[in-house]
Amino acid sequence: MAKVKSTVQRVKVLVKAFEVLEALHAGSRDGVRLSKVSEAVGLPRPTVFRILRTLESMGYVIFDGALESYRIAQRLTDLGQPNTNIVFTQLARPAMMRLLAEFEQTVNLATVENNRIVQKDLIEGLRSVRMQVTPGIVISASRTALGKSILSYLPADQIESLLWEPRAGRWRAESKAGMERLQRDLAEIRRQGYAVDDEEFEKGLRCVGAPVFDKTGAPVGAISVSGSTSTLTDNMLPRIGRRVRAECDAISYTLGFVPEASASERTTGKVVSLA
Repeated sequence: MAKVKSTVQRVKVLVKAFEVLEALHAGSRDGVRLSKVSEAVGLPRPTVFRILRTLESMGYVIFDGALESYRIAQRLTDLGQPNTNIVFTQLARPAMMRLLAEFEQTVNLATVENNRIVQKDLIEGLRSVRMQVTPGIVISASRTALGKSILSYLPADQIESLLWEPRAGRWRAESKAGMERLQRDLAEIRRQGYAVDDEEFEKGLRCVGAPVFDKTGAPVGAISVSGSTSTLTDNMLPRIGRRVRAECDAISYTLGFVPEASASERTTGKVVSLA
């Protein structure tokens, strides 16, 4: 392996770690065995083993027990890519302004962060009631259009982490009936492509939201339009839903997501069980 000459005093252990990573990168897609990595970098096997186990514990290397080989994890590849949430929020602002201009109602933005749904941005409408939401706070996953639109495309384990309250030993939807209603809502959201919060989060307020997907098809956030029940009438909801979904689909496409034939085919997993 070629060495790059430098007058900089290099940290030896760091050099060794990167040499190991370079050996993995140059190896087979199925991974490289410990002995081969040791040969490639010219280091003792125990030293290479400790480096690989450390990188594995940090999520940068994956060990395949069946093949007894190591390969670079997606997390390391992602380090060189722009943060999806940052790109999403930048792309979302023009879409939010278009929705504001069309409906004159408050437009909201949320992202998925550390298994929580966080309100990131809000543009006050020209004719809307003021929402009791502050950007940066964690919002309900089961009682907001933002939360439900994201929830409907998550696998069961992520839904559990968002809805289960370990200290209280119960679901955040509060009751079995609430969970059953939520399951019906999520199925409907996947069918029509957008979510509706009908006074679930705040009395007198309705909200219509749709999810945004990254290149893997996972929901990274959502955009919604909210207003009073007198303004967002039953007749208005489908029209707003289609427009919000169209804006979100355009952002998803820019993030690298290739749309399926229909929204119902996008679901990534089952909704959480009531066991």
